[in-house]
Amino acid sequence: MYAIGISKNRDEVLIAAENLKKEGIKVELVEDPEILIDGLLNKRYEGAVRGSLSSSKLIPILRKKIGKFYRASILKNPFNNEIFILAPVGIDEISESPEIRFNEKLQIIKYSSEFLKSMEMIPKVGILSAGRLSDVGRSKKIDDSIMDAEKLLKYVKSSKYKDLEIEHKGILVEEYLKEGCNIILADDGISGNLLFRSFALVCDMEGFGAIILNSENIKYIDTSRSGSWKRYYNAVKFLKEGF
Repeated sequence: MYAIGISKNRDEVLIAAENLKKEGIKVELVEDPEILIDGLLNKRYEGAVRGSLSSSKLIPILRKKIGKFYRASILKNPFNNEIFILAPVGIDEISESPEIRFNEKLQIIKYSSEFLKSMEMIPKVGILSAGRLSDVGRSKKIDDSIMDAEKLLKYVKSSKYKDLEIEHKGILVEEYLKEGCNIILADDGISGNLLFRSFALVCDMEGFGAIILNSENIKYIDTSRSGSWKRYYNAVKFLKEGF
């Protein structure tokens, strides 16, 4: 049985649940975020989807139970019709400290790569920064972002991940997608969240919600309260067939 959180935007969750039940997939609708997370961790549910529950209520509970994690949206690339990971998409998931942020981005690359490999996909990473590489000198913020990305790129290429296919082309997210990059590393959680909303909620790019990246590897998918029924439906199907 799978759990879907339900609060506001109930109609879309109900439509998703009805369509899943028609396919023989057992779904339980849960209004209490504590019950949803406890049920997932205690194996009452095979997997759980946030549905329309509030992120500000559910995410602190999940962090308390499993520790630090990053959310990574799973979207379908319109150029090759294959899935890709966009992370981080939680607005508060990347530190403002350069040293901590560097290590957090390494963790995202590590967990994202392991996830794709578990799906028999070869990871290809595109690092985003705040401008084109030729934009150095236009502002300190842009310079710092580009230099941080270059530092990360250099480190990965000289570390135990040196065989990982990875590149940095600045702000050119469209080029990464055209080239088939399946991990898009956003500059921070705010820009990642804006990209997700632009892709999924404005341009209607097909998506499956956001997986949790950490060592626990739990079968949970985070979904936007602004999502349509198809996104909740896709999230459960991904838990059932994609993991």
